Amino acid sequence: MSTPGRQLTGTVPGPLGKRRAAARRTPAGSRFERLIARFLPRGKPTAEGHRLTVRNIYVLPTREGLMLGLVMLVMLVCSINYGLALGYALTFLVFGIGLVALLHTYRNLAGLSLRTGRAEPAYAGGAVDIGIQLANGGPLERFAVGIDVPGMSRTDWADVSADGEQTVRIALAAPKRGWQPMPKLTFATRYPLGIWRAWSYWQPMRSVLVYPQPETASPPLPCTVDESGEGQGRGRDDEDLAGVRPFRPGDSPHRAAWTAMARTASDELLAKHFEGANAGELQLDFDGLPSQLDTEARLSRLTRWVLEAERREIRYGLRLQSQTIAAGNGSGHMQQCLEALALFGTATDLRPQRMEAR
Repeated sequence: MSTPGRQLTGTVPGPLGKRRAAARRTPAGSRFERLIARFLPRGKPTAEGHRLTVRNIYVLPTREGLMLGLVMLVMLVCSINYGLALGYALTFLVFGIGLVALLHTYRNLAGLSLRTGRAEPAYAGGAVDIGIQLANGGPLERFAVGIDVPGMSRTDWADVSADGEQTVRIALAAPKRGWQPMPKLTFATRYPLGIWRAWSYWQPMRSVLVYPQPETASPPLPCTVDESGEGQGRGRDDEDLAGVRPFRPGDSPHRAAWTAMARTASDELLAKHFEGANAGELQLDFDGLPSQLDTEARLSRLTRWVLEAERREIRYGLRLQSQTIAAGNGSGHMQQCLEALALFGTATDLRPQRMEAR
């Protein structure tokens, strides 16, 4: 059975922890490496289960490694000039250690399999939180594997245990709504001595759906209409109490069922549940919004209203010009409405492979 890997969260005591910390101190990616990347073949997005092998792993000395090479060159020249036998021995001993470190640095990445995990819902202007799974099918543990994301200054580090998996959560910038392809990620390591850097690129063949940014100061929800389509439905305050249910994030504190919790002596927070049969339905219409609002402002307001109606458990429908979504509620209905708002006016016929944000 696979054992989970360990997420690096701080300084690890002991000699092994010092070596891991030394492998992290140097910033990932030098100018020389970025220059080399220009001459590498431009890879296409790859599917899940991408494996790091000798064909896609690159190794170069770090700044510390170049300094060590210069010192060894000076030692070799001095040993030749002065005929120092011990100087030869020390020079070739350090050279051998450097070659062994090169093999260990390469092996620390070779054989890892990469997959994308679940993405959390994201809104335009924020960040997409998504998991990257590193699977180690070999008997050797991998240390100090870093993931660099374009546009992010912070490097995420992880250890992967032997025959185990490790999930690392990364953040992707989401500047606008719609389908957003995954960027090219860089996986790198400097373990064990920090004198070599091995790295590889991977661009997942996945896309994440970014919803419109909800309006911050939106007006109240429109009036509801009864199910027959005539008149105005009753408000939520006029509903009948049907029972209690577990308290959900976003519920009003006024809905807390303090009496029921005291009666049952339960540690679980409970909320009052009302029947909504006579509360009516809410119709959210894109064309019914003020004409001075542009398209993005209308989508932003509708997004806020969808979230608010779902929080208040009101049945609501959505009309986006030629597209109409019947009234309903629940997480599935909310996701359908948010997806319609995110893709409004975009090229949905060219939809990339989808990653669910649930």
